[in-house]
Amino acid sequence: MNYDKLISPEQLQLMIEAKEEPIIIDIREQISFFKPIEGAEHIPASQINAYISKLNKNKTIVLYCWHGVDSFFIMNMLRIDHGFEHVYSLKGGIEAWYKFKE
Repeated sequence: MNYDKLISPEQLQLMIEAKEEPIIIDIREQISFFKPIEGAEHIPASQINAYISKLNKNKTIVLYCWHGVDSFFIMNMLRIDHGFEHVYSLKGGIEAWYKFKE
């Protein structure tokens, strides 16, 4: 398991501010209470396999879900099964992001 590939909300904010332009992907099946992070693409976890070939392996990719659990597993799948090296999971998910932004 790649626990070293978890990224905190603070680290993601620094990436965005530094204009590193990570690809941010919201893998939640439904978006209701917490709106997506600005600039994020919405690719539900159930559909991620259909999009793998469209993702750029050379870009930094940050995945997030509600609490960081599903995005952690999808991150590992992309890393282990598909050879993505620059993919991260937002620790604590969208809930942690909104607490950080308060």
